[in-house]
Amino acid sequence: MVSRLGVLTIAVALACGNGLAEDQDVVLYNGGPQHTGVYDTEPLTELKGLKWKFETIGEVTSPPLIHDGIVYFGDWKGYFYAVDVKTGEEKWRFLAGEAAAGPPTLCGGIAYWGCRAGFFYALDSVTGEEKWRIEVDGGICFPPLIRGGLAYFTSHAKQLYIANIKTAELVDTIKTDNGMCCSPSLLDGAVYFTDWDGNVYAMDVETRTQKWRFKAKKKIYHAPAIYEGTGYVGSHDSTVYAIDLETGKERWRFKTDGPIGNDPAVGEGIVYLSTRDSHFHALDAKTGREIWNLKKEGKVYAKPALAGNVVYFGGGDYFLYALDPRTGVEKWKFQAANMVCNPVVHGGMVFFGSGAALYALE
Repeated sequence: MVSRLGVLTIAVALACGNGLAEDQDVVLYNGGPQHTGVYDTEPLTELKGLKWKFETIGEVTSPPLIHDGIVYFGDWKGYFYAVDVKTGEEKWRFLAGEAAAGPPTLCGGIAYWGCRAGFFYALDSVTGEEKWRIEVDGGICFPPLIRGGLAYFTSHAKQLYIANIKTAELVDTIKTDNGMCCSPSLLDGAVYFTDWDGNVYAMDVETRTQKWRFKAKKKIYHAPAIYEGTGYVGSHDSTVYAIDLETGKERWRFKTDGPIGNDPAVGEGIVYLSTRDSHFHALDAKTGREIWNLKKEGKVYAKPALAGNVVYFGGGDYFLYALDPRTGVEKWKFQAANMVCNPVVHGGMVFFGSGAALYALE
């Protein structure tokens, strides 16, 4: 039976400032709205070394977003940054007020960004000038999903918010069982998001009604990674779940030896995930059978990244590893000054945060 998640107030269907049905202009982190962690770009197969290192005010755990020669990311002191891809020179910075754990979503020359002070910002992506802000209850960790002129974003206050990015107004608020820290994922006409009670929600975009809900035993931080009709999530119950997106039923589960604080990456029939204790697994996407695994030391919360014939994994041992995706054999590694967070691949380079800095490798 379909149930309502929240109270419908206004139904709006605007595209990214141009009135089109398709959101061709939206640039989203994590490989796109399915959050697969796959980057359609030239991989870095042979490491030359450090291209540049940009020092920040606070620690950088934010996965960077790269577009039109600019790297966008946030830090834990509440700053948003825009940095030149090639030189590492600062274009602009903006003080949001409290921790900015994620990158923005770009749409029509505007960077849409949230921070833990409970502000949802629209900034000029070239200049950093504030266009408008919306204040909500609870902190915002990760960037919005933008579809049809609407921004979907979550907060610690048990809410999924829907905002009209043309009028800068909230149009709906969806209540969940617990706080959330995820950027919703999207497939066809459904939005998928999770909460800290271990719930995975599927919501119909047009009616904003619940299609189904799946329950893990403990909290889930990120929205499902979507691949070939299946959603993959990792939970603090030390399990990765494969969920049928049509029915919300479990297809398989894989038990690890530690909590999973990030979402898997998935491509070419393989699911990649790391536990909080730096145990990296490669699983068959259809069956959940383990193909290979790699164990490192230290705590880590980073999502893997895939590009071409390389999978990138940040370990708690302060190394970024480039591995063969089929075998796990190491191609190269690079040592940073701190835990490696959320690598991103672009144009034969790899970008990641570590301590109070953003690194660019070539």
